[in-house]
Amino acid sequence: MFMRGGQISTLRNGIDLTPIYRGPVPEDAAIIDRVEFMKGPSLFMNNIGDPAGTFNVLTKQPTGTPHYSATAMLGSWNLYRLAADLDGVLDAKKKLQYRLNVMGMTSESFVRYDYNRRLVLAPVLKYQFSDRTSVTAEYTYQQFQYALISPIVMTPNGYASLPRDFTIHEPSLKPYQVRDHTGFLTFAHAFNKNWSLTARASLLQNDYEGMYMWVTGVNPANPNLLLRNPKYDLVRMQVYSQQVFVNGKIRMPGVTQQILAGVDMNQKQVLGDIYVTYDTYTDAAGKTQPRYYPLHIDAPEYQIQTPDYRTPGGLTHGNTDQSIRYYSLYALDELTFFREKLRLTLGGRFTAVNTHNNVSSVETSSKDQVFTPRVGLSYSIQPTWSVYALYDQTLIPQAGITSAGEAIRPLEGINREIGVKKDWLDGRWNTTLSVYHIHRSNIVATDPNNALYRLQVGKTHAKGIELDVVGEVLPGLNAVINYAYNDSKIDSDVNPQLIGARTPMYVKHVQNTWLNYHLPGSKLSSFSVSAGYQYQGGRGERYATAVQHPGPDYFRLDGGIGWHCKHLKVNVLINNILNKTLIATPWYRNGLYYWVAQAPLNARLSMHYVL
Repeated sequence: MFMRGGQISTLRNGIDLTPIYRGPVPEDAAIIDRVEFMKGPSLFMNNIGDPAGTFNVLTKQPTGTPHYSATAMLGSWNLYRLAADLDGVLDAKKKLQYRLNVMGMTSESFVRYDYNRRLVLAPVLKYQFSDRTSVTAEYTYQQFQYALISPIVMTPNGYASLPRDFTIHEPSLKPYQVRDHTGFLTFAHAFNKNWSLTARASLLQNDYEGMYMWVTGVNPANPNLLLRNPKYDLVRMQVYSQQVFVNGKIRMPGVTQQILAGVDMNQKQVLGDIYVTYDTYTDAAGKTQPRYYPLHIDAPEYQIQTPDYRTPGGLTHGNTDQSIRYYSLYALDELTFFREKLRLTLGGRFTAVNTHNNVSSVETSSKDQVFTPRVGLSYSIQPTWSVYALYDQTLIPQAGITSAGEAIRPLEGINREIGVKKDWLDGRWNTTLSVYHIHRSNIVATDPNNALYRLQVGKTHAKGIELDVVGEVLPGLNAVINYAYNDSKIDSDVNPQLIGARTPMYVKHVQNTWLNYHLPGSKLSSFSVSAGYQYQGGRGERYATAVQHPGPDYFRLDGGIGWHCKHLKVNVLINNILNKTLIATPWYRNGLYYWVAQAPLNARLSMHYVL
């Protein structure tokens, strides 16, 4: 996900579980309790991440109150989904609590030959020693099977010039398999009403294996003839994280301090045989060449047979072995003055990072030690009106190697931001207006010439304005409205032609609106209607280029209707109501336009039953 000129960080339950190379595997909705988007002042409580912000996925936990529900969903392209959520206790004193979520799904796609199978199992056990102390053990297993790991298409004829269902895939290829194992062990203790301690250990293991087609060029005599070659991936990504922190409050005459201090330890590794060109032949000169399977974009013919493949010796004989180890000490102190009208936040983090890379038998390593300070100031002009300003330095450890054999350095960022927040109509809705200026150095992107390598942009800047409106703007009408203007460019780079170019995945204007209206009157109060849209204008490419090939503007209109009673909720959601041709991730390379087609008009019906 990109925001404010950069790719924002992902956390699960407040922990950095983002693997090297790819992912993490997205959390299924069945296990998600809520998602926190953090930017500006709220980002101060976050750990390592991009200066633009982060989003934190909080998984479902035992509540201590028995609750049982089931959800069924069906939709376009033979979508069928069943999920169950069991929340209860295992003893009379309610000390041993559990939560179990299970989900199964099968779906086809608007893309030819594509399909998706999913299975999720997520048990959680919590033991409440007392009202102050608890231990929670959590495990999540997710299994995915895709025909296409990514439905990217390409043509020399411009963006969105192919039918939506076009694919470069071959149904004879084995499906792409993904398995995700994630675990948490959390100890929480409250010393008193002001001070608490939390210790958490977590692990993640993602296993990928599969085959897919990739286009490396076109036939010079006929540009509409794509030259496809099958690729193979065998990847294991692991993350181990340990976190201990204390949170407390100190009250003194005239000032209150809210203190957060802790230590983070994180170890990441990726082993794999990635982007393997296994289907080859030896030409007359004795050189190994990829074997191509031509595909005409105007009259595609499929059902060819390709050889099967698996890396001899498995993961230990792959082309990639990379690791990151980092250790952080951090402290944050929010001081409040004048009956909590004035708030001063001071913080800092010291991080030591070690990386090691072995890609195609080329080895590099790096060591970095960085201190990143944070300063914030906010003032409540009135009980419903406040202003803030902040200065925030951040760091993201990164692994990788360039095609020149150089190690990738950590991403460093600086965010300067001011803003105004206002509550309206007794807090029923609120607005936030912010202005930011962000500097980044050492941004990483995949090398478009070889997926095993990385590109490292020198320095970039992003500046912009954001406006958010959230709440009940009229009786029964709830709204989420936001607008963002962003201007982000490359300031320095090893390639001087890129200086002044737009940053990867640049979007100048973003405007989203979602409205939900509960019908008035006793007979209609069980019904609700929803509608909203997403707009993106001034879209850039996936990679920075000296000559721009911007993507088309994006506008999608969605809507739905809902009904509920005591035990049952029924919702119908219609996406892309206007049936517009939409694309994502556009870029241009070697005479080809690349993109991912978005779904046409489609619908889903969901039924949620609570016992």
